[in-house]
Amino acid sequence: MVNAKHLFRNILRTHRRLPQEMRFVGDQYVRAEFRSHRAVTDKRFLEPFFTQWTSYLDLLKEQTQDLSSERMEGSSTGIGKHLDADLIERLDDDKAEQLLELHQASVTSEEEAAKNSDGAKQGGANVSNNASAPPKRA
Repeated sequence: MVNAKHLFRNILRTHRRLPQEMRFVGDQYVRAEFRSHRAVTDKRFLEPFFTQWTSYLDLLKEQTQDLSSERMEGSSTGIGKHLDADLIERLDDDKAEQLLELHQASVTSEEEAAKNSDGAKQGGANVSNNASAPPKRA
């Protein structure tokens, strides 16, 4: 059986190679998934869970191994893989909704990254209306 804590930490460690926006979304998703499976003891559910996350980790390590930080910036990173239509159709409603939310979060992150890089290219500051931003000091 896979050591859950070791797998979890390796995934988060590998996420450090991702662009900031991808890392943020990925870390949140991984934490939520592992947290939701923390109390599961039935091997029928745990084995596929760990198999899929181990496959994800292997793929992510392979895809991020030779990438420099300059190549990682921007939306076309070459990270991830396309999901088979058959796999998507077999998802239950909760997982399909979760996948849609993850997709929307990644698209939003890409749009924000594009705005930030456009603002930096123009030499101006890109200020958001985020209420949680720290106050400016004089």
